Amino acid sequence: MTWWLILLLTTAVLIVAGLAFYAGRLLWLLQQQKQQQQLAEQKARQQQQEKKAYLQESIVLISRAMLEQQCEFSEGALRLWVLLDHWPVADKPDAVSSYPGIYQMYLTVKDMPTHQARKDQDKKLTRQQDKVRLSAEKDLKAQIEVDLRLILERFQQA
Repeated sequence: MTWWLILLLTTAVLIVAGLAFYAGRLLWLLQQQKQQQQLAEQKARQQQQEKKAYLQESIVLISRAMLEQQCEFSEGALRLWVLLDHWPVADKPDAVSSYPGIYQMYLTVKDMPTHQARKDQDKKLTRQQDKVRLSAEKDLKAQIEVDLRLILERFQQA
């Protein structure tokens, strides 16, 4: 009867050892998964910081170029609006109310064709669009300059 007891104890020990090994392996895999998750989160944060720095630099550069009249207000408004739209939500300004001149300029030119589409359209239509665009640039110049200074004040410190 003792050999049955020995066999039963040996089997129990083997089962417990197997379960302990399995539990240890699961804990090790969980630890590995947590480390990978932390690395992925760090990488995502770094990418977000890099994107934000790129957006900030681009916003400041375009704003300065517009103030120094190296970039037309219509082109700059289009570019700034896209960049502001991609700014992280956590500290995103309400661009419509904060920068009304740029917003109005953007609304004026956002549907106008660019590049090849502009070249391919009727010249008369292009002249009409240019007239509207230039008129808007003239009418909104003072407000756009105020908006650009506000943008520079905000994003040079961000």
